[in-house]
Amino acid sequence: MEVSFTDMELQIWSIHWTAMTALVISLAVSLFAVWVGFRLSNGIYNSAESNIVAKIAVTVFNLCVAWFLLFWWAYMEWHTNGVANAFAELKAAGTSISPNAQMHLDAGDPAAPLTILPNLVQGLFLGSILVIQLAQTWMTKK
Repeated sequence: MEVSFTDMELQIWSIHWTAMTALVISLAVSLFAVWVGFRLSNGIYNSAESNIVAKIAVTVFNLCVAWFLLFWWAYMEWHTNGVANAFAELKAAGTSISPNAQMHLDAGDPAAPLTILPNLVQGLFLGSILVIQLAQTWMTKK
């Protein structure tokens, strides 16, 4: 089976993987920030001298990190759907697309708008992170 790529499809793939590289870097920074949030909340939990200002600052930090993760997930999905839309437009223009591009198109939702509403697994994951961090921040050690 011979697979041929058009120049336009190669450009779409190139832009896609360039954006994915940037997304991986931002994910690494976000995961580092989650780890910092765990360290900060654990430090407050283990300290008998933490004051309300520190607790509020750590809470705000952890909520901001959660916001960044929600936006990261939203942008990741939006970008993937945008690439699927580019393949759909290419196919609608009469250009043949590769099987991989077709799989990407089939797996995506080209018409989906940008939304920060997480799916169930993302929501459970982020919720559990926040519960652990905020519980350590606001509960006293027994």
